[in-house]
This record gives sequence, C-alpha cells and structure tokens, in this order.
Amino acid sequence: MKLTNLAPALFMLAAACGVVVDPGEDPAPPSAGPTFEEPAVGREIDEPAVPSPLLIDAPRAATTAGSLFAMTFAAGAPIGDILDPTERTRIDVIEQKFVTVTDQDIELSVELAPPTGSYTRTLVSDTLRNGGTFTDHVLCESNNITTYDPRCETATPLARELPSFGPLTAARWKLTVVDDVTGVPLASCITPGTNTIRCVLPGRASASYRIIASAHGFADLWDGSAGFGPFAMAGIPFFGAFAPQSDWLCWDWRVSGTSMWCAARYEYVRFTAIDRARLDFDPITVRITANGSALAMASPALSWDPGNDDLPGPY
Repeated sequence: MKLTNLAPALFMLAAACGVVVDPGEDPAPPSAGPTFEEPAVGREIDEPAVPSPLLIDAPRAATTAGSLFAMTFAAGAPIGDILDPTERTRIDVIEQKFVTVTDQDIELSVELAPPTGSYTRTLVSDTLRNGGTFTDHVLCESNNITTYDPRCETATPLARELPSFGPLTAARWKLTVVDDVTGVPLASCITPGTNTIRCVLPGRASASYRIIASAHGFADLWDGSAGFGPFAMAGIPFFGAFAPQSDWLCWDWRVSGTSMWCAARYEYVRFTAIDRARLDFDPITVRITANGSALAMASPALSWDPGNDDLPGPY
C-alpha cells in the first residue's frame, strides 16, 4: 500500500537536509522508507490528510500470532480464551502500521472509537454416557405413588441446539504500540483512559511501529452459566461447562408387590458447549494525533468465523 504524507512534512525534512522545496509544487516522495497506497476508508473530511511526522497505513485485521483471525476450531485454537474477562490473554483484532519521517521526537496520541458489531453463536446441550451400568436398586413407585427419583427416568436424554445472536456488548478493548520489527511494546507509552494510549517516540526517521487494538471478554458468545472452561470428550476438545447433576436412563425394572424398582440404569453427564461462533465488526475507527496533527482512519468491516467444533453427534 502507499501512504500519502503532507507537504509540510516533506518541506521540513528537505530543509533539514539543506534542500529547498517549493511548497506550491508537488513534492517528490521520500527516497527512503516504505511507500503505501492511499487508504480507501477512514478519512474524516475535516481532518488534515496525514499527521506530518508520520506515514500511516490504514487499519486492517491483525496478523500477529494468536490474533483473533488466526483462531479456528479446526486448528485446535484456544477459542475459549476470548471469553476470558481478564487481560491474561491478548487477542489482537486490528493493527495499523506507521513510519516516522522526522528525526525529531514525536508526541503520539491514539484513540480507539468504541467498536460495534454483532455476534452469532450456537451452543449445544447434550449428554455423554458415563461409565458402565449401575445395578443398585432404586425405588421408583410404591403403592401407585411415584417417587420422582431422577434415576428412574425412562426416556433417553434429549440433545438440543441453542442459537443466539445480537449486538456485541461485553468485550473490553486495549491499545498497544509496538516496535514493528521486534513486536515489543514501547516502554514510553501510558494509558490515561479507556481506549486511549499516549507515547513519546524518539527522533528516528524511517522507524516502523504498529498500533494494535486487542480485546478480551467476548462474553456474548456464552450463556453466562458457571464452570466454563476447556474440556475434552471422545478425544475432541471443546469449550463449555458440565451440568452439576447427571441424567439417568433406567433400562431394567423389577416389581415386588405394589412397588417398582429400577435394577439397572445408565448415567449420562450433561454438557453445554460452543459449537459455532461468529463475530462481525463494523469498521473500527482509530484517531491518531502526532505533534498536534490529527487523522482518523477506519478499518474495513471484519468478520471472524472459526468454523464448526464438530462435537460428537449430529452437530
């Protein structure tokens, strides 16, 4: 991609090198450093074209290892981590590269407009048979009065899908500025408020950096029940929770006088798991201010679809 820089920035850079540039003429592009295309989205009409000390790429889907768009069920990614309400795991969503074009220190401020979008999820509630046969006798009926003991159930436990969709409401976002070569966050940055970061960049022309917007706590993808975590069943990892109580299926009955007993039964453990998930983000706007010059740019609309978890059964 090619980035457009301001004439004043080129004039400043040329003057520092002892070259006179007529501001009325179209300046030649800088001889060093990357060039990028004009971004197609994200410009605010009342903003200047580009903050003068920087060449800036448009925001895009994050490409870092472990980013949201690298996570799929098929790859066995820890998708449950995106529900984590803490910051233990950084899930990168968008990134924006920029390059300095001055050897002067740069006071940088980055603001992230609160991202919006929607989610779609399908949870599966099903059971797995646990162990062998239980042969202890359970009283199920006495003198024509049912005991309502759940171990006397005669119907096979039902499975069901639980679809849901709606606006994103729960995610928490964080901005980081990293060195584009090493990926290490800059030590000179502070976070004075939500979705805001400020840094002082040392004077170094052609230095390359990336702004990363990460998120965690996408709780919309879960139903809020306790015990959520990573599990495995039939050799397949899943993210969900087990119910605190078992389901039962009695398959051998005994009758003695006016009483009825369950002589043999199976135990089923009920679980709820994420089987499918999707996140759709509206264009995400990032506002950058560098030494007093400001620019707001937006990513394209982005979608994350990790596929189907292929849980046991017809899902």
